[in-house]
Amino acid sequence: MGTENISSRSDLREFGFHQLVEAIADLSSVELNDLENTLIEESIFQFFSNPKISFPTGDIERLLILDRGNKWQFQFLVNFLGLQGSSGPLPGNVLDEIAEEFYENESVQTRYLDFFNHHLIAMFHQIWRKYKYYITFKSDFSDSYSQSILNLLGVPRNFLNSSTLNWSKIFRYIGLIQSGVRTAKVLEYIIKDYFELDNVYIDEYIRQLVEIEEEQKNQLGMKNIVLGESFISGDKVESYSNKFRININNLKLDDFYRFLPNTLMYTRLKELICFLMKDPLPYDVSLGLHPSTQSVFILGKENSSLLGWTTLINSDLASGCFLGRVLIEGDM
Repeated sequence: MGTENISSRSDLREFGFHQLVEAIADLSSVELNDLENTLIEESIFQFFSNPKISFPTGDIERLLILDRGNKWQFQFLVNFLGLQGSSGPLPGNVLDEIAEEFYENESVQTRYLDFFNHHLIAMFHQIWRKYKYYITFKSDFSDSYSQSILNLLGVPRNFLNSSTLNWSKIFRYIGLIQSGVRTAKVLEYIIKDYFELDNVYIDEYIRQLVEIEEEQKNQLGMKNIVLGESFISGDKVESYSNKFRININNLKLDDFYRFLPNTLMYTRLKELICFLMKDPLPYDVSLGLHPSTQSVFILGKENSSLLGWTTLINSDLASGCFLGRVLIEGDM
């Protein structure tokens, strides 16, 4: 199991109590959520307190690994938090009496107190692991803490099954997301970190053509025909108030192809932006190749012959025309 080599006291000094319990539980595929409520004789772990009153040299005095036929059992003799021993709260004469009985192999009182010590130490370990999210975390987000975080974000767990995003990564930005701040710098940081990109910046206030509502259009002789006040010519009007542009620069050729439309990475980018934005705003995506990277059109090669995205036909080979940037326009 990987624990048979832990035999000497020198080996045990290399381990902390909590870390060793978690390692054994992980190797044994044992859940520790109800550790303090499990009967001592049924538990894979049995925690005893060292009755000696000498100065302890580590958290764990001894670890016995017993083969119970259908399961392994691990007996810990620890040097902390017991009712007896050097850290025990009982009167000194009682601690001395218990220690003397232990040396003489007459451990009646020790066995009695260890019944309480087991549950006390098990409860102590549960308290310790409660605030260690990386220990209780499950990849399917079924642990209680992940459920609370998803509820805080307003994301139902069944939604994760259809999502293309890596929610383990998104959990790293919980503080930023819950702060309610959606500045360009915040979006830049999250996009850059999530996709592990080198250069990301956002241009705000990009030109956008907005459809004019029917009630705002002019009808000659009927409505909206006052010059300089309500008269608007055409079906669309320029606006610089809502649209923004995500610039992803210095891309290598393979990364550039991965962010083109109809790819999984582009779908993830759109889903991430949709999740982060409070209000759905139109945006463009600009993909820029690294200056040292050249993309040429090679007939028959899948990535380099995407019509409208990566196709270049040079009339003059000496001019050296290469693809440097692609603008993927969003909603107008």
